[in-house]
Amino acid sequence: MLSARRIPLGIAVRLVRTVLPISRTWRFRHPDDPGRPYRPLLEREVYACWHEHLLPLTCLLAGQELVTLASRDRDGEIISRVLRHLGYDVARGSSTRGGSAGFRQLARSFAAGRGVILTGDGPRGPRRSLKEGTARIAKLTDSAVSVVGVAASSGRRLSSWDRFLVPAPGATVFVSLAPVLGENAPGTGDVQAALRREVARCEQAAREACWSRPPGVVRSGRRAGRDPLPRSGRRTPARRSLELRLRGQWRRPRAALPLRGLARLYGGAHDARRRLYDLRLLRTHSAGIPVISVGGVTVGGSGKTPLAAGIGRLLREAGHHPAILARGYADELQLLAHEAPGASIRGHPDRLRSGRRAGAEGATVAILDDGFQHHRLFRDLELLVLDRDALRRTNRARLPAGPFRERWERAVLRADAIISTGREPWTAELSRFDRELRARVGSLAPGVPMAAAAFGYGTVEAANAGARGWTGSPAPRLALTGIMKPNLFFAQADAACASVRERLALSDHGIPSPRERAAAIRAAGRGGVLTTRKDLFRFRPLFDAGLPIWVLPETLAWKAGWENVRRLILDTASGRRDRDPAAEG
Repeated sequence: MLSARRIPLGIAVRLVRTVLPISRTWRFRHPDDPGRPYRPLLEREVYACWHEHLLPLTCLLAGQELVTLASRDRDGEIISRVLRHLGYDVARGSSTRGGSAGFRQLARSFAAGRGVILTGDGPRGPRRSLKEGTARIAKLTDSAVSVVGVAASSGRRLSSWDRFLVPAPGATVFVSLAPVLGENAPGTGDVQAALRREVARCEQAAREACWSRPPGVVRSGRRAGRDPLPRSGRRTPARRSLELRLRGQWRRPRAALPLRGLARLYGGAHDARRRLYDLRLLRTHSAGIPVISVGGVTVGGSGKTPLAAGIGRLLREAGHHPAILARGYADELQLLAHEAPGASIRGHPDRLRSGRRAGAEGATVAILDDGFQHHRLFRDLELLVLDRDALRRTNRARLPAGPFRERWERAVLRADAIISTGREPWTAELSRFDRELRARVGSLAPGVPMAAAAFGYGTVEAANAGARGWTGSPAPRLALTGIMKPNLFFAQADAACASVRERLALSDHGIPSPRERAAAIRAAGRGGVLTTRKDLFRFRPLFDAGLPIWVLPETLAWKAGWENVRRLILDTASGRRDRDPAAEG
């Protein structure tokens, strides 16, 4: 294979320049005003940024009378030629080679009227560890210092020392500038703290841009005509519109023909991947500690995360040191931390890596959240969660024709224990359905323990200073949520608080946009917002502390079979139930 180091210098420069037009598709925004394009006009002073953000900043700030520093090696030569093509002046030198000459050239360019921009951790790192160059050139030129934060809503990170950021085509790139304040000339520590603060601010805005989806709104009450909330309609983005249409198809006896065709393709790929693990062509790896998987066959809303937290509490009370391995959604991680105190909460797409690291750091058992299809990590105990609501209210088809990832009748054959859950009120009809379901599972997988649980709600709780200072009974006027089954939450909200007049549903893991936030504040009035514990961690930073935010806590009641499943969990965590990883592939 041809090494990049052996590519002729001129060709390497041309290759880099061919990538730059992708920047025309990026939407540059300021975190405080994400709806409008942003292109800052820099003044004649010193600016500091991280090396990983070099590509988007180079494109954004081109043509603004700036000078920067590039190393004297081959990489520095490539960067210098590209920057000069974009209108930058480039001094040559680095902290390890030719630094003094480079700084003198920077000072001369500054005196000639150019601003100075430096990558504080370049050219070789460590990543996000500021060197003394920024403070040094600021003192040398007697200039003020500003920091530049950057983050992108989507993109790739290269496997370089700085995890170099390449925003995806069409990505939203957030950029913010902030001066480093102080009575005296700023030191390296002051600049680093300010830079980390601005980057964190941009990263939060990027996460909000990923999560935010315009909602579907259900309105009720006498004053439904006042202060209208945003509604789904022509302005709904394609993704949200597709989500609503798919959910409508799931409730039909048979989905549309194109969806059924896609479902066959999805099912074939899913089954083929599982077959590769069965044939040991794909390997299953052990984390080194017992692993208990809590997973399901439907997309969202079955209660896997609350069950994983409950198992974490059970194991903690039994004297174990559990770690919960989650996918990495921020709201789920904070919910797990709240509901399973004392457990180690780890969010990373590579669950095998997280499990091994947890074991090395003292965990004695791992709980794999949403892990039924995660075959790469060996599981000592496979708990399958069956969603009664999906079994009763949908067509039971596979994605995208229905909400099922795989056929539940086959999935029960791989499970060591089964838990049926639901959020609908436990009625005689639901109890009868659950008995029929357990009988059906018993015929498909004889001897496999099965438990039944029902989610409900507790007493409304104050979640912020505005709610804690409220006098009298909670009186929220707006029910706000971004979960998979908003209709069931709204039914619980109506039963818990007669004061609720309006309801706002976002997509799963969604947060309101600034426009929706303003409308929600108007709808909430003095009474405030009612939401779920999971939503709270996303919504609380978005509203003023004076607006009361209330939480409707979720409860879990076991209806049948829990003791057998409980004993199985404890035996697995204690090593009294062994399973051979080699036998699993």
